[in-house]
Amino acid sequence: MTAEMVPGRISISIPHWQVLPLLQPCLRSIRKNTRGRDVEVIVIDNGSKDESLDYLRSLKWIRLIERPEEGLHNFPHNVWTSHDIAVKEATGEFLMTMHTDLFVKSSDWLDPYFREFAKGENIAGVGTWKLEEVNRFYELQKRVFHVIRSNIKYALGLKKKTYVWKQNHYPKDFCAMYRRKAIIDSGLTFRSVEGKNGFYDQSGGYSISAQLWDAGYETRVIPVHEMMPKIVHLSHGTAAVSPHKTHRRNQEKLEDKRDSLFDEDWVKELQTDTSLDN
Repeated sequence: MTAEMVPGRISISIPHWQVLPLLQPCLRSIRKNTRGRDVEVIVIDNGSKDESLDYLRSLKWIRLIERPEEGLHNFPHNVWTSHDIAVKEATGEFLMTMHTDLFVKSSDWLDPYFREFAKGENIAGVGTWKLEEVNRFYELQKRVFHVIRSNIKYALGLKKKTYVWKQNHYPKDFCAMYRRKAIIDSGLTFRSVEGKNGFYDQSGGYSISAQLWDAGYETRVIPVHEMMPKIVHLSHGTAAVSPHKTHRRNQEKLEDKRDSLFDEDWVKELQTDTSLDN
């Protein structure tokens, strides 16, 4: 059974597991930059056993859903099922999926989403792509390399299908917004599924977009250059702060990015401004 749907309200779904150094500035940045908006924040805690759970329990302005049976052993599957739970528990017309390593920087960050939704009732998902400046020559090299490698594997029988280059074509789930009714009415899920056109991997948010397309809906991608001044995504940020989620290849690079971001004045302010917890 799903909850009521309040027109115009945004329900933000944030799965979490033991990353307090990210969680605090993430939530505080939302709190600071959504004043005057009808927003509910739903944090789905997937079995935290540290001080981060105490912090979440202390916040009166969020809705906390605790899943003590979950944990790192079921990651990332429990991220997708967290959003499925949020779809049913939310009260908003819109559902936004968000990572704990996403920080809101500007009070007008939601405007581009509603601009795109206003273009038609058939638009059911809006978001952006990876928040990074792209070297076009490097991207072309990468594309050629992946296509050649994939097709060789296909020719040798090591791969079931040829590589299809897809870039910047669906909302990435670190900060994507959906019409909740479209998901509910079509019986969709944030998990990976077999769809009309094969296997839809949910990694990055592809599955839910592909299911929406199959159901006759459209999605829109906001230009990266427009969103970069408004939100900051510390990609794979959980690996940079949690000893349990180290990134095998890029750990040092991630920690450098974390240190650089945490050294910025606006982030320092979020880290220390406890008034945003009230």
